[in-house]
Amino acid sequence: MQFNNVLVLVTGASSDTTAVDYAASLVREVRGRLIILYVIRVDRSLPLDAEIPEQIEHAEQVLKRAEMTSQLQRNVEAEMLQARDIGSAVVHETAVRDVDAVVISTEYPMKNGRYSLGNDIPYVLEFAACNVVLVREALAGARPERRQLTGRSGTASG
Repeated sequence: MQFNNVLVLVTGASSDTTAVDYAASLVREVRGRLIILYVIRVDRSLPLDAEIPEQIEHAEQVLKRAEMTSQLQRNVEAEMLQARDIGSAVVHETAVRDVDAVVISTEYPMKNGRYSLGNDIPYVLEFAACNVVLVREALAGARPERRQLTGRSGTASG
């Protein structure tokens, strides 16, 4: 599948590389536009436009790495914005920028000992008007053994 405008959300996690590579592959052949987005979550106790130097510096580093990862020579935009909620900010940006797809990556997220996507990813999955691609890293050390089909009534051997 290929798209003309793709937005990829980066967070500084190791899964960003996979997401950016995938997003770049969606626009590469059609020479589409890749928008790399980093959203700084601003605590409700602060004004939305508060200067948060350490978070801004971190965001700039993440965006710079993501731009280099994309390996696209042109049509790449790296954007940083501040918002209360990442999910709603991503949905808003997909609408404003008229993107065809948004790519979001996640590591294997755990909360209270259970697999959890948190609040932002489900929000994007529910409310984004465009295609949404979720890239989840494999659970370390938990790859199932590959099984070969024996050709007899669909049974597998391993």
